[in-house]
Amino acid sequence: RFSASTRSVIGTVVVMYWSVEVLAAVNKVLIVDDETLLLRTLSNALRDAGYQVLPAGTAGDGEALLDGQSGDVDLMVLDVKLPDRSGLDLLQSQRDRGYSGRVIVMTAFDSPDSERRCRQLSVDHYLRKPFDLEVMLGLIRGLLGGSGSDHAVGGSRTN
Repeated sequence: RFSASTRSVIGTVVVMYWSVEVLAAVNKVLIVDDETLLLRTLSNALRDAGYQVLPAGTAGDGEALLDGQSGDVDLMVLDVKLPDRSGLDLLQSQRDRGYSGRVIVMTAFDSPDSERRCRQLSVDHYLRKPFDLEVMLGLIRGLLGGSGSDHAVGGSRTN
């Protein structure tokens, strides 16, 4: 039998441990897109859904956010055409550094070369803009929930 003060300490430790576990379970999502409205809308929707969001308007800003992270990012959502360099180039540099997480690529400029590079870089989904926000949220939930088994770029395209 524990004293009242010991029970209080044990209870506090359990609550603190539970809080750390809950915080550790929040998925981090990097979104890189130079379209401000899309970046803001997607970021807000993901925050509302409980994700930790790292928004960036350029590949350079995205890379800086990644460099400043203490842990891995669970998902990258990248635009192909960015002001400073391609989102696919950003992904290539992160893959070269050992990033093995999930990736969704979105583009308004669909091309066979982009699709080929996406396959080479093990992109999970390739979306054409414009897309429905609910479709994007569904893909993200599927990938981060562990049910995203469709890695075929051609088979996962969404208009």
